[in-house]
Amino acid sequence: MLCRAIAEKGLENILKSIEGAEMAEIRIEETGLTANEVSKLFSSHHNLLATCRPVGKSDSDRLVLLKAAIDAGAKWVDIEIESEQSYTNELVPYAKLKNCKVIISYHNYDLTPDTDKLNGIVEDALKQGADIVKLACKVNNPTDNARLVALYTNKIPIVSLGMGELGMITRIAALKMGAPFTFVRGNNIRETAPGQLSENEINDILKYL
Repeated sequence: MLCRAIAEKGLENILKSIEGAEMAEIRIEETGLTANEVSKLFSSHHNLLATCRPVGKSDSDRLVLLKAAIDAGAKWVDIEIESEQSYTNELVPYAKLKNCKVIISYHNYDLTPDTDKLNGIVEDALKQGADIVKLACKVNNPTDNARLVALYTNKIPIVSLGMGELGMITRIAALKMGAPFTFVRGNNIRETAPGQLSENEINDILKYL
């Protein structure tokens, strides 16, 4: 499944951006939406992922927005693994009570950690209540890709992706290795992570695999 990552401004623009998407991630911190607008958005589509990174927003503000998304029917919510424990402890049970699946995510924009570190991150995320563990790491050489893809052999529900041009292959491999989805950008929408392929690009590649 392709998850269209959306970081557009304004409710109407976002509603247009998710048209036809089988799944979409809404980067709420980028949208400028109020809690009421978040509710309208997440009640408009059956398969939306609510993400609100700690950029210019307090944890209390993010909780209000993410809870609004969950109450309106978000299917997934993303929680950063480095979040304050009180934040995670409040949001995880809230989501699960509403049948919203929890993604615990790890991002490293500089490098891909070694295998032991990656496995430790996965274990920690599962202990925090993750239904799915997401890892997105900057790829600096081909062996980084190998470590990220090797995580799928553990038969744990994960989405393991490489960021940057060298990491593009992991975004395709994810679907072949058992990830429930991979992130893409809409064909006329800016990327939300380095190396993110467009839907047309990844669909063209998948036709030959």
